[in-house]
Amino acid sequence: MSVTTMLANLPETPPAYLSVCFFGRFATSVGGMPVERWRAGKSRSFFQYLMLHRNRVMTRNQLRDALWPEAEWRASSSSLKVACCGARSTLGASKQSEGAGSPIRLLHRDGGYLLDADDAWCDIEEFRERIHDGMQHRSHGRSDQAAESLTRAIALYHGDFLAGQDEDWTAEAREYYRSLALGALDVLRCTAVERGDADAVFALGQRTLQIDALHEPTYQDLIRVAGLLGQPEQAMRWYQLCERRLQRLIGVEPSADTRQALHQVLNGRGRPLAL
Repeated sequence: MSVTTMLANLPETPPAYLSVCFFGRFATSVGGMPVERWRAGKSRSFFQYLMLHRNRVMTRNQLRDALWPEAEWRASSSSLKVACCGARSTLGASKQSEGAGSPIRLLHRDGGYLLDADDAWCDIEEFRERIHDGMQHRSHGRSDQAAESLTRAIALYHGDFLAGQDEDWTAEAREYYRSLALGALDVLRCTAVERGDADAVFALGQRTLQIDALHEPTYQDLIRVAGLLGQPEQAMRWYQLCERRLQRLIGVEPSADTRQALHQVLNGRGRPLAL
């Protein structure tokens, strides 16, 4: 089954009482209703950080360093309490672990804070699970299952992690998830090349370049496939696009591997693609 077909046939995400999307525009819904407003200035970031580390106690120091990295703290500071109360109020969360009736619990425990929920779905959690499953299938030679799991993961990646937010903790997580997405796309693209699926190579290549415009292995595959399809002009255009972006963004020339890929196309060399 092709990557395009798998994407078209993916089932929708099952509903959950608490639903959170970190990729692209941040979105949260509780009981099927979208959360539009957050009450306190840092309540949303407080919730985001705890959701990222769901079911783990985050200490006061970890939260302060992440959310208020420049602030000088005093024992009397109430910023964490205010953010926590604001998040509880917005989500309708309980501050008790048992018997409170709320499926969402935002708890103060062991000198820190913990987010717990009975029925929750989060795009980054499913993304990590799909990536792990895909790489496990690949390591055991199950290419079809690997492709399906990795395609499902990429379908969740609607944009960078918390796009538009510029805190240090978001930047670190953003690069981590970008690297996972690019790794999955590399596997899918290589599989498409091996199977002679030119349409998938182009689609996956373009998807990769949306995430990393300087990803040279992608340009190399696009150049080679264009050549093997008898489209040397298109191969040249891919090379020129790579060259312009590298020069403009980081001031370097294409690598020897990229130049060699173009040279092979222009000289009519290369392994035929089974189309």
